[in-house]
Order: sequence, then C-alpha cells, then structure tokens
Amino acid sequence: MVASSMFIGLFVGLSLQSMISGMENTALLDRIIMFLGEVAILVPPLFILSQRKVALIDVLPLQKVSLVTVAMSVLLVAGVIGLVSVFEVIILPYFPLPEFLQQMDETLFDGGLLANVILISAAVIVAPFVEEFLFRGLLQQSLFYHYGSVVPAMVIPTIIFALFHVGYLFYFPAMVELIALGLLLAWLMTKTGNILIPMLTHALFNFSAFSGLFMSMDEGTSTLADLGWIWIIVSTVLFIVGWIYFRSMKTAVCDGVYLIPQPHEVDQ
Repeated sequence: MVASSMFIGLFVGLSLQSMISGMENTALLDRIIMFLGEVAILVPPLFILSQRKVALIDVLPLQKVSLVTVAMSVLLVAGVIGLVSVFEVIILPYFPLPEFLQQMDETLFDGGLLANVILISAAVIVAPFVEEFLFRGLLQQSLFYHYGSVVPAMVIPTIIFALFHVGYLFYFPAMVELIALGLLLAWLMTKTGNILIPMLTHALFNFSAFSGLFMSMDEGTSTLADLGWIWIIVSTVLFIVGWIYFRSMKTAVCDGVYLIPQPHEVDQ
C-alpha cells in the first residue's frame, strides 16, 4: 500500500512540475511549482501512514552513528564529487552537452533573488529529504525486509531514482553520474542504517552542483592537467579513505522498517 502510494506521489509531483511546460510564466512561478512538486510527492505516503496510525519517525531508519561516521561521509562525498569532475573532463569531449542542458544551465539563476532562494532550498533541503525518505527510507528498507538481500534493496530504488530524473537519462555522462549517485546513497544506507547520512550526502551533491565549488569548470579546463593534479590526488585520497571506512562496516539491519510484506504474510 505504501509502495503504491509512493508512485502516486511521484506522479503527482512530476505532474505539478510539468505544468510549467508550454506556459507563459515567470521564473519565480517556475521555482514555486518545482518546490511544491517536490513537497507533493510526500503527501500520498504520509496519508497512508496516518491512516495506518504509523508515525513518520517510526519508519525512518535512524540507527545511531558516530561523529566519525558523519565526518567520513563528508570526506567520501568530497572525494566522489572531485572524481566526478575528473570523469567529466575525460568524457565530455566525446559527449558534448546537449542544447537543452546548456539552456538549463544558462537560465538557472535568471529568476532574481527570491526565485533563486526557492530553487536552492528545493534542491539542497527539500529534494534530499523527500527523495531519500522515499527511495532509501521507505522503499529500500522495505525491499531489504521483503527479499532479505541488499542487492534488490539497492538496485530497484536506484533505478526508480534514475527514472525520477528522467531528463538526465538522455545524456550518457549524466546518466552514469545519476546511477552512481543512487548506488552510493543506497550503499551508505545499508552501511549506516541512518537515513540522515544519505540525506546529507544528497544535499552536498546538490549544493556542489548549484554552487560550482567542486564541479564547475571554466572554459579553459579541457584536460586533466588543466584540472590540476593536486585536485585529482586529493579527490582520490578522500574517496579511498571514505570507501575503506564504510567498506569495513557491517550491513545495518533496520528491523522496524517493513512496509512491503513478505509473501507468507500476505497469505495470512
């Protein structure tokens, strides 16, 4: 029931966001609809939970994590973001940025201060909370309980996560980055058992994309040498340190999250 409501929520949210297509509107209206579209995704699953008298906090996997784990997640994502920039420098000459993505980048911050604040809030705060709650909170944990395996629990939400950002799937480098991000978020969820870690990771990725602090290149950056060998080495070291740390952790089992019943439970 909750799984089906998640897809209803995705449909409602995407429908709201698509309302701006073909309309004469201001950038502010565009950003408001985008913000509301993200929030609307939560309405159906929250309604189902309320009908079942289940509190939101009871389905959020929130196992205790140390400050070291939080710090390591930040180091890992910093390393991954740096390596993503390396990947882009290598592959972009073979896959030129399509016109629709170029136009999106050029007009992203043309809406004025309020529109930009709404846009960044939606991307850095609302989207990480909503999407991680749905994909890594509800869906991944339910699938793990249902199948008793981390493989379908990680892969299925990652596929749906990618389809949710369908516009980027038409551009190969973006598709690779999107799937890699989904798998990374799923992996961190299985290792920590705390939804706040993938939420933080997701927020950092979105923030880096908007701020350009880590990923954006100037027009003269076309080779690895232009990018800087120190950047490449530091990014690689951060990634390896973070990867080793989380790789050494055991898979976290969240016994309280099981919204998709097992077959024998349905028969009963």
